[in-house]
Amino acid sequence: MEARRAKKSRAKGLEADEFFGLDPFRTRRDSFRFITNSPKTKLIPSWPRARRRAMHNGRLQSFVKRLHRPSSTDHIFICSKYTGRLFVAEPEDVNKIVDAYHKVPDKYAMFESMFIQLFVVEEVEFAVYFGLENLTEAQLRLDQRFRTHVGKFQRFMNGIMDMLSKGPENADEIVDILRIVGRNHGNVRSMSFTAEKWLIFKNDLLALLCKDASEKICSTWSKLISFIISEIKDGYLEHVRHARSSSCPQIAALRIFRASRRSRKKSESVTRI
Repeated sequence: MEARRAKKSRAKGLEADEFFGLDPFRTRRDSFRFITNSPKTKLIPSWPRARRRAMHNGRLQSFVKRLHRPSSTDHIFICSKYTGRLFVAEPEDVNKIVDAYHKVPDKYAMFESMFIQLFVVEEVEFAVYFGLENLTEAQLRLDQRFRTHVGKFQRFMNGIMDMLSKGPENADEIVDILRIVGRNHGNVRSMSFTAEKWLIFKNDLLALLCKDASEKICSTWSKLISFIISEIKDGYLEHVRHARSSSCPQIAALRIFRASRRSRKKSESVTRI
């Protein structure tokens, strides 16, 4: 009698374990259960399959995080205090790209050819943003607006490379400059930077900077340009979001209300102390 009761209790325990997903060896025919405690019978997925799917997704997310997380041997050269984005590179690799950049005899001519490629061949919409559409290559070279734009970009790159040459201590200043550049681009009307446009810009720039360079130097250039573009883009989007919210009085009023509410709660907590 006692053996029969023990067997029956073990069977009930096994059934409960299967229902709550504790048995990983369930067959396909047990993958659905009928719930009959309602007027209409419902067919729902079993717990084990849902649990396995959740575990699989969690493992994938952990794996992706490990891929993007720098290891203890990686050297973090720049870390953005705004986004947490990293530029990971050894100091000697950074010095190599700085030296390679300084060895370029005519930097203006290099960037001039890049923007001509962008405005005339790759993405004509870039030229529209700056009012330089429908101009030939020869006309662009003589246009003062185009020449000013190329000169500004050259000075920007010169400044970034000079700060990189002084080591990671200038990292915060580099990030601030990148975000200022992004905000300034937000002042250009009708400008819209899609992922495709950023990729075109990056590829054209790398094609010039990596010309006749080793694979290691090209890899460092690619990581640096990706970091630069990401921070500029984030600064640009932040400026656009702020401009849109400022143009809407309801959003501005909501911000004031939240700020006053936070200050009121803070004063109340201080009074209680």
